[in-house]
Amino acid sequence: MKMKPEKNQVTWAITIFFLSIAIMLAYYVIFNGISVVKTLSKVIDSLSGIIIGVIIAFVLIPLTDGIERKIVIPIYHMRGYDISRSTNANSKKRKQARKISVAITMIIFLFVIYSLFRIIIPELIDSIKQIVRKFPEYEKQINEESQLLFESNSIEVQNFINSQLDRSYVSLSEFLQEKLMPLVPSVDSFFKMASQGVFSIIKVLFDLVVGLIVAIYVLNSKEVFSTRGKKIAYALFREEFANEVVGGFRFIGDVFEGFVGGKLVDSVIIGIICYIGCVLLKLDYPLLISVIVGVTNIIPFFGPYIGGAIGAMLLLITPVKALIFLVFIIILQQFDGNILGPAILGNSTGLSSFWVLFSITFFGGMWGIVGWLVGVPIFAVIYAFISRITNILLSKKELSVDTNDYDNLAYIENKEYKTLTDEHNDKYNAHKEVGMVTKLYHNGRDKVKNVIGKIKKKDKPEEK
Repeated sequence: MKMKPEKNQVTWAITIFFLSIAIMLAYYVIFNGISVVKTLSKVIDSLSGIIIGVIIAFVLIPLTDGIERKIVIPIYHMRGYDISRSTNANSKKRKQARKISVAITMIIFLFVIYSLFRIIIPELIDSIKQIVRKFPEYEKQINEESQLLFESNSIEVQNFINSQLDRSYVSLSEFLQEKLMPLVPSVDSFFKMASQGVFSIIKVLFDLVVGLIVAIYVLNSKEVFSTRGKKIAYALFREEFANEVVGGFRFIGDVFEGFVGGKLVDSVIIGIICYIGCVLLKLDYPLLISVIVGVTNIIPFFGPYIGGAIGAMLLLITPVKALIFLVFIIILQQFDGNILGPAILGNSTGLSSFWVLFSITFFGGMWGIVGWLVGVPIFAVIYAFISRITNILLSKKELSVDTNDYDNLAYIENKEYKTLTDEHNDKYNAHKEVGMVTKLYHNGRDKVKNVIGKIKKKDKPEEK
């Protein structure tokens, strides 16, 4: 007689199996965390070209779609080909239109990159040369200011300052001799470092070439990737779960496309406005400062402050100009944060300011500058996933998914919501003294909710 396991036994066996694997993985990660991080770093480094290509594709997808929808498809329509709808009859023409759109997109992208390097790089070099040439003037001005400071102070203060300067000089000399000089490479190590630098440059160029090729493939076949992903999802999972998976990936794409693309456009606009403002205010190194402000503006929350601090340091030799620049950058960032940023980005992440700060700090600590750039959209996806799972579990328990219903909640008993302001609800440490203003606020809000609920019940048509 064959023994056939029951469905419940099979379920428990599968659960125990996956739980055991999860425990072993957790143990390995906890006690071998450094090796895991190194392995992940090697994997990411080996896939850096592909990652660059995917990022470029995400940035260029709106441009490709716009060229295809507003230029290429109308041209084909004028020639008698209706390729706005995907059918077998016009599949070749539609693929041809996509290739043309991608080609135009890449030409525009490469032309913009070339123009930026052709115009900005020489200006940046000139600005840096000006700063280097003015170093003697800076030193002379600092000496004059220090002399004036010494003349306006007593002999005791001058002696104290001189002693501190002498002590600092001794400390600096010891640091240079004992700490820094041993780090200076020998001839052999110098050639080794130079060869490593050459290989690093070659790898960067190789990654950029691979990234451009990958970007072309992704732009040309983005619907194919999406279609095959859906096919795999519905083959592996049941219908309801597959719908959640497809919707989740669609949400991830929208978040990254909206945030990354929008942030780049926002930063370019801020850099241009900063350049115009610096020229009008007759500040030094306008292009260099504008590039710094535009690039650092890509970093959420901290970026504007970093760019403003670096720009002010470049202008610090003239304190009045540095102060003018700080006032200007504060006004510019207020415009970006309250008008330009919301107009371009909208609510692409759905995160509050606290979670934005948390995501930048957390992922920045893990991945450095890359974490600053991608931490917000990654955490937005994690946050949305947790919210979705929470709402699904609450719905299965027939509880409310509205966050406001848990604001004044003391506890739930037999699916009935007990409030903190109700003096009769004294279980689970719920009964506590509250201020008169708080009590009036909660009581008034509960009464308003009850009145609205009664009105809604009256407005509902009676079931026949």
